[in-house]
Amino acid sequence: MSEPVLAREIFDRLRQATANHPDTLIELCREYLSEARNALAQIGEALSHADAGQVRERAHYLKGSSMMIGARELSSACARLEQMGRDSDLVAAAPELERATAALKTVEAHLSQEVGANVLPDAGSAA
Repeated sequence: MSEPVLAREIFDRLRQATANHPDTLIELCREYLSEARNALAQIGEALSHADAGQVRERAHYLKGSSMMIGARELSSACARLEQMGRDSDLVAAAPELERATAALKTVEAHLSQEVGANVLPDAGSAA
């Protein structure tokens, strides 16, 4: 059995915390998705310049915010990218970025079903 897209216990806590303000949950998720797209685009840009420090920093940021929403697969991919940046070894970073990008697309689809289509940022935003 495969792991759920979002860790249920984490996302349910977020949903409960915003139960009295459903628009807040939508806005938090939309902001997360927008920032995640931007962070992945920045990681891609850093890879094109072999900037291990920037890969580490942006991956660290996205790892943390993904953990907060319960996106474990994306968080794990970011942890691997962060370690590659820390080690200044970017040889396997491009395929890992592809895994992270695919994981984000899965999270976007899940949140769209879970919270509503209006959770998705505008099409023009990053990734």
